[in-house]
Amino acid sequence: MSIRDLLLALLTVTIWGGNVIAVKLGMVEIPPLLMTTLRLSVVTVILIPFVRLKLRNVRWILLFSVTFSTLHFSLMFLGLKMAEAGTGAILLQMGTPIATLLGVLVFKERLSRLQLCGLLISLSGVVMLTFSPAIPPLLPFLLLLGSALAWAVSNLIAKHTPQIDMMELICWSSFFGAPQVAFLSYVCEHGQLASLRSTSWVGWSAVAYCAVLSSALGYLLWYGLLRRYPIGKIMPLSLLSPVFSVIFGVLVFKDSADIKKIAGTIITIGGIVFMQYFSTPRLAKPAWLKRSWLLRCRLASRIDNVP
Repeated sequence: MSIRDLLLALLTVTIWGGNVIAVKLGMVEIPPLLMTTLRLSVVTVILIPFVRLKLRNVRWILLFSVTFSTLHFSLMFLGLKMAEAGTGAILLQMGTPIATLLGVLVFKERLSRLQLCGLLISLSGVVMLTFSPAIPPLLPFLLLLGSALAWAVSNLIAKHTPQIDMMELICWSSFFGAPQVAFLSYVCEHGQLASLRSTSWVGWSAVAYCAVLSSALGYLLWYGLLRRYPIGKIMPLSLLSPVFSVIFGVLVFKDSADIKKIAGTIITIGGIVFMQYFSTPRLAKPAWLKRSWLLRCRLASRIDNVP
C-alpha cells in the first residue's frame, strides 16, 4: 500500500472513531432511527447534484441500500443508544474479521499464516479493550453484531460491483435508504417533530458530522481503497477505529484511561502493523544486483580452484 493510500485509510478510521461520539451526542436529543434518516437525507442532498443514476446499476444499489444504509446504520444507532460509546465501537469492529473471512471464502483471497496471526493479535487487543467498559445487555449486543455483519456484507457488495462509481453507490443507496429508515422511524418511534423543534446546535452538528464527514467523505475514501486492494489488506485497518473512539471518549466524555485501554490500544495497533508488513510483497532484487551476486560467486569458485 502506498503512503498516500495508507494516510487516507488512517484519516477515514479517525473520522469513524469520532463518528461514535457524534452519534452518542446526537441521540441525546434525536431518536436513533430519525437521526439515521436525517444522516442519509443530508448525504443525498450533498451528492445528488453531482451524480446521475444508471439503470444498469439499480439492482445492486437497492441491495446495498438495504444492507448498508438501512440495516447497518439503523442497527448501529439503535445499539449505540443502549450501549457505551467505547463498547459499541469495539463490537462494531467484529465486521472486520467477518469481512476478511468472507473475502477468503467468496473471492478466494489468500490470507497467509502471518497475516492471520496479525489479525488475531489485533482482535486480542480489541477483546482487551472490551473488558474496560461495561458489557452491554443482550439486546444492544445483538444489534451491534447485526450492524457489523451488515457492514461486512456491504463491503463484499461494493467490491463485487466495480462498474459502479463510488459516489453513485453512496449517493443513491442513501437516497433509497432514507425512506426505508423513515418508515421504520414512523412505526417504532414517536415525538419526532417535537424532538426536531427542540434540537440544539450540538444535535445538528452531530448529524452534520455523521453525514458529511463519516458518510460522504469517509465511505467514499474507504470503498475507493477497497476497490484497489484485497479485503484482507484493507479491513484490518478499520480495527483502529475503536482505538480512536476510546481516545475521543476520554477527551469528550472524560472516560477513564485505565491500563486495559492503553494495553488494548497498543496491541491492536501492533497487530495491524504486523499484518500490513507481511501483506506487502517483498521487493525483488534488481537484475544488476543478481548479476553482481552471480559474478562474485563465479569469481570465488575460480579462486577456490586455483592450485
